[in-house]
Amino acid sequence: MAKELFAGRLKKVVPFEQDGSFFNRKARKYIENNNYIHALSYYRKAVEKDPENMEYSLDLAEVFSEMGYFHESNLILFFILQKDPSRTDCYFAMGCNFLGLQEFGKAESSLEKYLELDEYGLFSEEAQNLLEVLQSQEFYLEFINDINPDKDEGMAFASRGKDFLDKGDYRRAVRELEKAVRMDPALIFARNNLALAYFCTGNLDKAIEESRKILTDNPYNVHANCNIALFLCEKGDRKASNQHMEAVMNQNVKDPEEMYKIAVTLCEMGEHGKANLLLKKMLQYKPYDTSVLHYMAVSCFNLKRFKDAFTYWDKVEKLNPNNTISSYYKHFVKSVMKNEREYSELPYHFQVPYDEIIRRVKTIHDLLKLPSSDLKSKWKDGDGLESLLKWGLNLNDLMIKKAILNVVASFRDDKAEQFLRTFVLQKSEGKEQVEEALSLLKEMNAKEPYLAYMDDNFVEVSVRNGSITPSNDDILLEIPKQAIKRLKKYYLVDCEDDIQDIWNCVVSHWEMNGLPQIRKPQGWSAALELYYRTREDLPVNKTEMAASWQISYSTMMKNFHFINQLIDEFWDQMNL
Repeated sequence: MAKELFAGRLKKVVPFEQDGSFFNRKARKYIENNNYIHALSYYRKAVEKDPENMEYSLDLAEVFSEMGYFHESNLILFFILQKDPSRTDCYFAMGCNFLGLQEFGKAESSLEKYLELDEYGLFSEEAQNLLEVLQSQEFYLEFINDINPDKDEGMAFASRGKDFLDKGDYRRAVRELEKAVRMDPALIFARNNLALAYFCTGNLDKAIEESRKILTDNPYNVHANCNIALFLCEKGDRKASNQHMEAVMNQNVKDPEEMYKIAVTLCEMGEHGKANLLLKKMLQYKPYDTSVLHYMAVSCFNLKRFKDAFTYWDKVEKLNPNNTISSYYKHFVKSVMKNEREYSELPYHFQVPYDEIIRRVKTIHDLLKLPSSDLKSKWKDGDGLESLLKWGLNLNDLMIKKAILNVVASFRDDKAEQFLRTFVLQKSEGKEQVEEALSLLKEMNAKEPYLAYMDDNFVEVSVRNGSITPSNDDILLEIPKQAIKRLKKYYLVDCEDDIQDIWNCVVSHWEMNGLPQIRKPQGWSAALELYYRTREDLPVNKTEMAASWQISYSTMMKNFHFINQLIDEFWDQMNL
């Protein structure tokens, strides 16, 4: 009787769909309990239910930042600013995120923008304090680079080389890193990366030689010891390899990056037990790092602790629900536990096994051959096609990437547009692939400007006549206005026409030769003011002027010399 009564009641329950506020409240409860992984899932659902609610998006950005996902947080903040430019607090949050990413120039620009738009805002005092720290550090770096200008250029080569190394373009990595080391042999991190690049191109002896050179002067360098341990292991000299690993293991390393390097090296050498202990320690510092969680999962699997492995892969999937790699391994470990698949050790890199890669690539090729109507139907059905195509974009195969981008654009719906908009924001993608996706967005009549990651920065761009141009129109108008405002404040001079003529000369040159990405507009305003003061013999203290504009001395002088040379060339042509 009771069972029948209960069944009758269940029939009367009317199912209803929860709105964004429900999921947002659930997320806040998880935050109160410090359960960020579950909170993240509910914040995502809140935004999905109500994408126009900026408060939900801000909450999602905040939890990403708290978890150390600074880049992902900034993507959301950029989108908020595109929809509502009045949310000036986003600039402060972006500045803090850039600090977390150690991109100090971008942090400085974001904080300056915040103070410019909201001088007495809620975070103005914190922003000013952070700027003072950044600018004192910047002055020190500029002083060092003035003494040794090769150091700055060497860092640029080293950074590009590291990017190529991360992308798997090892030969180009070798070329850039060799330039960096020639310019500044003191860049130890560049030399370590060069040794790795040699190893990845198959030049094992050269990799060992470079590591030994580093260790001659820096015998306790963790990265060099780990590198040579891996190289010697590959060469078959396990005894010498173990000696280098013992040297770093005995150092009581506490720096998370060095700990990660040691753990990864142990993983590559098959020391699963030692690696597992170190990775567990690392998770105290980086509990939401998907790379550490994946390595932890693989080490547990290789130690036959299958339930633990499943738990860690499940965390990866919750943090990154669109990846198909952790989901593959969750099914894989389940099948091993059920004796449906034979156990064998797994490699550590964050990718599916080689035979699965081949199967997926074949599947993608077969799908792309389908009639457009069938393919579009699969896209709309949500049967995993989107996730598979996203996986395909992470392969280092330009032909596959181009084919995927074009077929997604052919669907011409909101989901396809979001797919491409997300792609152009990936820091790991090359300029050509980003420009291809931007052109496809234009063909889809997606609303401009587009937000993209190009030339190591987030920029708003438009596509006109097939060319990609930064949306700098407002900035170009604002630069001379700021210079004029400053000059009139101090000297009450009638300088508008002169300043505008000088600036028009600069802009005309850029229109003919290509518009640069202007990251610090105040740097150009300061240069305009300096040029005018110099020409009119007005008093000027260059160091104080740079400080008053809150920019580096070298930035102001570089722009000043550019303007000076351009005006000289203009008058030379006029006198011909």
